[in-house]
Amino acid sequence: MDYFDNATLLKPPSEPSICDDSFHMDKLESNIGDLAIDNIKGFNKIESELLSHMQIFDALSLLTIFDLNGNILYANDKFCKVSKYSQIELKGKPLSITRHPDTPLSFLKELWKTIGSGKVWHGEIKNKAKDGSDYWVLTTIVPVLEKDGKPIKYISMRVDITKQKLAEEKLSYAKEKVEVELQESINYAKHVHNSFLTSEEDLDLAFPESFLIYKAQNIISGDFYRVEKFREMSFIVVGDSTGHGVSASYISIMVLNVLSHLIKTDVSTPLGILYGIHEEIKDIRFQNRKNLIQETADMIVCCIDHKNMKMNYASAKMKGVIIRKNQIIELYRDRCSIGESSEKSFALSSCEIDLEKGDCLYLFTDGMTDQIGGEHDKTFKYKKLRQVLFTNHLLPMQHQKKNLTYTINSWKGENEQTDDMTLLGIRIS
Repeated sequence: MDYFDNATLLKPPSEPSICDDSFHMDKLESNIGDLAIDNIKGFNKIESELLSHMQIFDALSLLTIFDLNGNILYANDKFCKVSKYSQIELKGKPLSITRHPDTPLSFLKELWKTIGSGKVWHGEIKNKAKDGSDYWVLTTIVPVLEKDGKPIKYISMRVDITKQKLAEEKLSYAKEKVEVELQESINYAKHVHNSFLTSEEDLDLAFPESFLIYKAQNIISGDFYRVEKFREMSFIVVGDSTGHGVSASYISIMVLNVLSHLIKTDVSTPLGILYGIHEEIKDIRFQNRKNLIQETADMIVCCIDHKNMKMNYASAKMKGVIIRKNQIIELYRDRCSIGESSEKSFALSSCEIDLEKGDCLYLFTDGMTDQIGGEHDKTFKYKKLRQVLFTNHLLPMQHQKKNLTYTINSWKGENEQTDDMTLLGIRIS
């Protein structure tokens, strides 16, 4: 006990009884106080975070708060700077103060419908500043909701995108200008190209019983045709340049230009004309060896001697048939193209055939046979075209054209046109 002689023994405090009300009240007040302090700290933290977010929005965007009627409750400095209105001028005023006349009411009606249902709206809006200048904003409008989900006011955050929109407008204008100039160039190229073709009126004068189906895949065709009549002799040409559009029409124009010259010279036989055009295109190709012209042309030239009822012709890959009563006569064609670079394989033949009155001559490009369509999206094919021609050949020529046009369009259906199309039909009389 020596260690405890001078020690004071402390008794533990007595436990309060279960009925000690003063103790319980003190304990409850202490717990409530602690909870209140924790909540205040939590609210302060949330408020601090919200304040930080609002400061970020305030610094980066054009910030406004407006009521359910669209009246402005608050507008930050950035909004005032862009709209050129002061805060005093804006407060209590409707948002329509910055509405641009170009903005349709239907657009605004849809916007209000969205935010009125408690949903966030996001989009581009064109506004008008106080000085009358236009400005564009990328806008997000967020409804502030009651517990029942109904909006009590709206917060709008906008980003000024005027510079981007002006750049887009300039680019759009430049693009539109280029497209217009390109369209004008294509239209002029079409005009030049068509000036070398025989008009349907002149075709009717040369061959009263005839028809022409001529349809470009795009605006301008790479196909070409020409009909010339000199007393008892008629020249008929149908061709197809490689490719489509302007580049193909360029070759067509070259061919038709050379043809116009050769058809009136001493070499005006179908074979001589084809060889002459081939040499001209070959010479043009090698004028600039760095940028060689790769395009070629498939074509047939026919010369009809009406007095002796004979037809001399030469064909570079181009198909043609004569239908006589119940007989289909296929015209011979060589397997080379005009302007091709391989001289070893380039060889053309001169052919002759007797004609009879009532014979139907059909010359056509592969755009007719290569058209995609039908139930299984397949090509129309040469065999099918030949059968359609045979079925219709006894009808008047314009009836044939109508039936052929209907047949090919029905086959094509909703598909795009596969290639330029040309079909020339002539009844020998």
